Amino acid sequence: MLSQTLYNRLFGTGLWIAMSCPLCIVALRCEAQNLVPNPSFEEYEVCPNTIGFQPGDKPLHWEKWLWSPEYFHSCAGTLNDIDTVVDVPLNGFGFQYAKEGEAYIGMATFQDDYREYVGCELTEPLVVGEHYQLSFWANVATGGNYWDPKLASNNLGLLFTTSSNIWTGLSGPPFPFRNYAHLYSSAVLSDTVNWVQIAGSFTADSAYSYLVLGNFFEDALTDTMGLEGPSTYAAYYFVDAVCVTQGAVGCPFRTGLIAYHEESACIWPNPVSDILYLPTVVGSYSILDAMGRVMATGTSTAASMQMDVSGWPAGQYLLRREGMPRTDRFIVMH
Repeated sequence: MLSQTLYNRLFGTGLWIAMSCPLCIVALRCEAQNLVPNPSFEEYEVCPNTIGFQPGDKPLHWEKWLWSPEYFHSCAGTLNDIDTVVDVPLNGFGFQYAKEGEAYIGMATFQDDYREYVGCELTEPLVVGEHYQLSFWANVATGGNYWDPKLASNNLGLLFTTSSNIWTGLSGPPFPFRNYAHLYSSAVLSDTVNWVQIAGSFTADSAYSYLVLGNFFEDALTDTMGLEGPSTYAAYYFVDAVCVTQGAVGCPFRTGLIAYHEESACIWPNPVSDILYLPTVVGSYSILDAMGRVMATGTSTAASMQMDVSGWPAGQYLLRREGMPRTDRFIVMH
């Protein structure tokens, strides 16, 4: 995030997806091709050394689409001649390790109708009528060594377009509020410690070639909340591990909730509206909602089972199985 004053001073100018496998085979991983290039922002031409997504100072295949987002990478901390404002984990906006690898991006999501967007061209256009899984990870920034924003917002999301909107410097084509997105969080993302995954699915209604990240809703339609300490005028978020896959399977990221192990259960469909299929659930199990309340418990001796969740409230649920170190997650959507 770069104000005109700061720009002048610096530059001299002014639902998560656990697994979704219609055919599950134990000891095989469920993976799919991610259509997002450089999805965790690891690749770069030049290690970032300043803020604002400057030319040659941004992740490969990604561009700023509105104003001045940031690129953060741990390599910045190894350069002795620059500030640590774009380092990982401590930078000008907050303290956070990358969700995947050593890098992430950041952007303002609320500030008097000011927004920052980051976009890329997909490796191939979406196919009209095909179903896609979408996800990315986000963390609200706080505790930075320069700006330390202390405001959280909702509506951070992912939008597909048929044309690009690349900015150069502090100028570029306008990008009006859409007041919708193909994937976004309606809840205020206020967890300052943990990465949170925003995930869902949709059926392509156009041959979209581009993806853009940010808050595409105007201020009147965006909710905010102050974090610990005096709140500031802006909300700022880190984003990592962006995923778009065709079909029912999510991305093969190896950390956090999306972790594919040989012993993992293929929960299908995910998200689910009525009947949930749980293969390889053998032994005692329990299912908890996001508040930790037990929704179901029991013991299974079958290689697979099914459960009617049509009467359950929409939201995220955890499946815990006896003797298994992993917790599987799924989403109920009606």
